[in-house]
Amino acid sequence: MNSIQQTRFIAQNYPFLQGLRSIPSGLLLLAITLWANLQHGPARDLTLPLLIALGCLVLYILIDQYYNRAFGRVKRAIFHAEMFLQVVCAILALGAFIIDTTDHINISLLGLVFAVIFASGSFWYWRPVKVLFISNLSLAVFMALLSLLPVVGIRDWWSIFGLKHSLLAFSFLFGAFCVISGVVSHIYFVRSLPAIQEAS
Repeated sequence: MNSIQQTRFIAQNYPFLQGLRSIPSGLLLLAITLWANLQHGPARDLTLPLLIALGCLVLYILIDQYYNRAFGRVKRAIFHAEMFLQVVCAILALGAFIIDTTDHINISLLGLVFAVIFASGSFWYWRPVKVLFISNLSLAVFMALLSLLPVVGIRDWWSIFGLKHSLLAFSFLFGAFCVISGVVSHIYFVRSLPAIQEAS
């Protein structure tokens, strides 16, 4: 990608490429999933999850300050299509979660929704950034394959890792993949900016 295309792409996707911002939410999901997996019956004491959430919020603020101090701010218009896509993904994830809790179907709908989220994110980078396209698409394919394993007779694979339910397994994976994707995006972001500065 030449410097002009690269500059335009980074300006349009500035907050999304600052991948460290997604790490606190990924870590929060990982921690809450592990906490939920240790519970027996309805949870009565929410002190630990609240402390974890507070810690992740502090971490996000620190990351935000780091990006603003090191790279500055870029005001970006919010497109209606992006907002619509985010709302649709949230509704699909909630619906899939509710259906998966009933255990009426073999496959994991929540895992498939997570796969769609990563896949849609990957095609956003199809031309501009091949490494982000490949990494996000690989995570999407992996998530989809795990979701469909019961179709070929492989059930309860998550129990091997000590997890009690597919919901916990895919929540854990989604959190881990958010961290991985965030690190890859950050590396691209940091490596691309010096080239833009030199070109200017």
